[in-house]
Amino acid sequence: MGFKESLEKTVKEKKIRKKMSDNVNVKFPRLLINSLQWISVGYSSALYFAGKKLGKEILHKDVSGKDLKSSLNGIAKLFKSYGIGTLEIKEMEKNVSVVLKDSVTSYKLQKVGRPVCFFEAGMIAGILEVKLNKKVTVTEVLCGGLGDEVDEFLVKIS
Repeated sequence: MGFKESLEKTVKEKKIRKKMSDNVNVKFPRLLINSLQWISVGYSSALYFAGKKLGKEILHKDVSGKDLKSSLNGIAKLFKSYGIGTLEIKEMEKNVSVVLKDSVTSYKLQKVGRPVCFFEAGMIAGILEVKLNKKVTVTEVLCGGLGDEVDEFLVKIS
């Protein structure tokens, strides 16, 4: 079994561990993600592209909708079900912008001077690329890593 099949199985399984809960303290994924970024600037790109690949190849299947608004609402449900945070559509007129509250990666993070939610940005981009059948780039403009209370992502569709 390869990584893709293992990830697909993980997404589908209702319960993974027999004796312990599958819920993990929010500190663990935060330590993992931020430690990767700590050791190398290049990991921010790796996290973005890993999230994008996961979104394009696996997670899009669990998101309903084929237009932008319904797809973003589907991503919001997915984020909530995985405990990633609460995703809300902020703007869709001139720009597409979404806000992530209570982010697993950056909520109440000490200010580190740069955005840190690259994996989440990549997931959003990957899912939207499949749903809209267009190129999508997601950039984080507000982040707990910058000292902001929420994360905000700009979604560029081309």
